[in-house]
Amino acid sequence: MGDDERTPRRDASERPARPMRSRDARDAGDSDRTRRRFIWLAGTAAMAGLAGCSGGGGGGAEPSETTATTTQSSGSTGGVPEAYATATSLDGTQRNPDSLSSQEAVSYQDEPSEGRQCSTCRYYIEDKNGDGVGACAIVAGEVAPEGYCVSYVEYEG
Repeated sequence: MGDDERTPRRDASERPARPMRSRDARDAGDSDRTRRRFIWLAGTAAMAGLAGCSGGGGGGAEPSETTATTTQSSGSTGGVPEAYATATSLDGTQRNPDSLSSQEAVSYQDEPSEGRQCSTCRYYIEDKNGDGVGACAIVAGEVAPEGYCVSYVEYEG
């Protein structure tokens, strides 16, 4: 006698159907809702994390191009004596006090960088009042001749 003959087979239709109780139905629905909510929350948290990594302020970030230019009030000289307000730089660029970059925006420093310094830059305005400092056609404030900023362009005149 083979195994098939000893073990009676039941047809699936012969099995007693177990009625789904309302609690089982509710648990299955809750499980789906919980899973969907978890996936939604995980996706939202991931997007928030990525948005935080894209910058947008705080924490020593470099200034963006949109914040590099500062607008001075129309009566201002851009942080320099009146003699420099609309003076002309080494290459002939006229200084406009209403559209200057701040020294912070261009990473201005009082020391030269790799041999580059303001006194050899095309935008440098030489000392006009004997105090030893000049100005810049595109940067606000007084500028030391041995200073440097990222807007440096060598004067070839």
